[in-house]
Formats: sequence, structure tokens, C-alpha cells
Amino acid sequence: MNWYALNMDPVTLRLANWADVDPSNNMPWTTRQLREAYAAGAEAIGWWNRNPAPRSMREGRELIGYGMAAGSYPMIRTPSEAKIVLHANGQVEVLSAATDMGTGTYTILAQTAADYLGVPVETVTVRLGDTSLPRSALAGGSQQANNLTGALVKAAENARTALVRLAASDPKSPLQSLKLAELTFEKGTIRPTRRPAGGISIAELLKAVGKDRLEIEGNTFAPGATEDMKNAADRSFAQLKGATEGSVSAHSWCAQFVEVRVDEDFGTIRVKRMVAAFDSGRIFNPKLAESQWISGMVMGLGQTLLEEGYVDQRDGRTVNANFADYAIPVNADIPEIEVISVGIPDMQATALGGKGVGEIGVVGVAPAIGNAAFHATGKRIRSLPITLEKLV
Repeated sequence: MNWYALNMDPVTLRLANWADVDPSNNMPWTTRQLREAYAAGAEAIGWWNRNPAPRSMREGRELIGYGMAAGSYPMIRTPSEAKIVLHANGQVEVLSAATDMGTGTYTILAQTAADYLGVPVETVTVRLGDTSLPRSALAGGSQQANNLTGALVKAAENARTALVRLAASDPKSPLQSLKLAELTFEKGTIRPTRRPAGGISIAELLKAVGKDRLEIEGNTFAPGATEDMKNAADRSFAQLKGATEGSVSAHSWCAQFVEVRVDEDFGTIRVKRMVAAFDSGRIFNPKLAESQWISGMVMGLGQTLLEEGYVDQRDGRTVNANFADYAIPVNADIPEIEVISVGIPDMQATALGGKGVGEIGVVGVAPAIGNAAFHATGKRIRSLPITLEKLV
């Protein structure tokens, strides 16, 4: 049974079957802004203005179709570590074995360190990609940014505590006469709690006590985790995944909407517009998030309309294992794309309230295009890629 047989709008059908808890484990969701995603995406593409009957909309020889789909991607919690090095010249280093594949890890870590230490982001240098550095969640499964920033915040909190203790205890500190409880770290300075102005900066404190640098680490391993458990993470972070799982179900969410045009004579299909609304929790950097969402939607378009591997059944070799024969989207294939954030900080999902951004852009694109092709032509295609041979 489908929405057409029910004579029920696809969005209305999904809202009528809303799940208040995760049906796979009966756990409550953390945040789930999927209703808001439906509303924002539908409004942006003009969903309610279409004629819902299949093969009812056309422009010349082109059949017009609208389709939508919802998607989710689970939040993977992986223990991670980070190190902060404070220098007497005012520079700050953030160290991690994480990788940046172009997703903006350098930028996000620099922003997070600057924010929680109260220093200019220009003074923060991020070093990544060396296995001798603190361990990190991998750059996959939409998990690295959230898990690693959580570890970095722990390191920043430890750094703030260490600086206040240093200011109160070192004989050379200008604030040594004050007790620990009488000092506050705020906006990059250590100052007396009852004095709203003044205080000394991180660099000034380090110079005063004769330290060139101060190194502080933080991690998100479960409380009470043994050293053996931490070492196990070197072999497989997945072994400790359950250590930080709670009794809630955390996911990113999306609602994908597309408009397609199908040539009535030749069966060629082109995507005219793509709109998607996302709940990825707190967004650390809007430009980076929008870039990942859009690129994910481009990947989904390629999966749906172009990409197919041909295997020689005699020997199992992929016949078109090259960029000349394996079709992927180019600029001319990509339509107008609009992405909308409807998320709110999800503090149950991660330390800073963010959720996955990368994979959720792909999720839902293929069924949305498939549904749009059905709306345009009245023909249901149930295998990918959707090609003219299947539509004619």
C-alpha cells in the first residue's frame, strides 16, 4: 500500500504515522525536528501547490513531477582525546590524530578552542593527522566533529582549572595572595572573582611563573574506564561505543524534496530543483554544514540517476572502473539546491549539542527522486539508477 493507493498526501501520511519513540528499541528520541523539516521543505519547494495526481503536470513535452522522502542517520558516540598546548607568547595549539578530508575539522577545532578559552581564533593553531597525537574518532559515520569537539571542550575546561590553580599556587604569580575560590577564568584572563575588570592573560601568567608552555589533555572516555579499555580503543573504537550510549536514541533528520522533468518522448530525466531541511542539532559553522549537506545531495543525485558499476560475471571484474565509463554528476547535471537548518542544540546527543552533518545529506535523495519520477510519469521504478530505458 502506498500514498497514492491511500489517496493521502505523502507528508500527511508521514505525520499520521509519527513515531514518538524509536521503534527499534523503544527508547525516546533526543531532539527530532522532523515535523519542522517537513514544513520548511514543503513551503520552500511549493509542495502544496502541485497537482498530486500522477502524470498530471507538464510543460510542453516535459512531464513534471514532485517527490519527497524523509531520512535519519544515527549519532555515533566514540570516545576521543584532545590536547591543548598554551604558549607564553600567546599562541595556542590544538593537537589530535584526527584527519581533515576537507570537511572543516581544522576550522571547527580552532573555533571551539578559541570560544572556550576566550582567545582570538587567529592565535589558535590546529595540528592533525599524526598517530602520535591524542586519539580521535574517525572521519566517517558523521561522528568526528561532535566527538572530537567534546574531547576538546574537556581539555579546555581542564586548562581553565589548571590556569586558575597555577595563578593561586605559584609563588611568582601576581595573584598568588588569593585563594583558589577567589579566582575566576573569564574571556581569556584569570581575575579576582569580585573584580569585574583587570586580571592577567594566559600568556602573562605563564611568563610571570617562568613557564614556556602548559600542556593539558581531555577525553570523553566513560567514567571509570580502565587503562586496558582505553588501550582497546587503539584497536577498535567500536568496542567502547556502548560506554557512552545512554537510554535515548539520537539521530540527525532530514526531509528531502525534489522537482524533476521527464522528456515524454525519450524518457530522459533531469532534476530541476532540490530542497532539503535538516535537523543536525547545533551547527558549529553554517557555511561548512551547508557545504556538506549540498555535496551529500549531489552524491545522492549521482547514485539515483547516473552511477552504476558493471561487473563481468565471468571473472568478477568491474568493467567500468574508470572515470571515462563510470558516470558521475558534473556541474551541468546539478540543479538549484536549497538547504535549510531546522535543528536545535541536542545536549543529550553530544557534549556541545551537535549531531551528524555529512551522511544525512545523501539520505532520502534517491527515494525523493524516485517518487518524483512516479509523480511525473505514473511509472514506479524500484531499482537504481533510474535511466531512460526504465522510464520509456
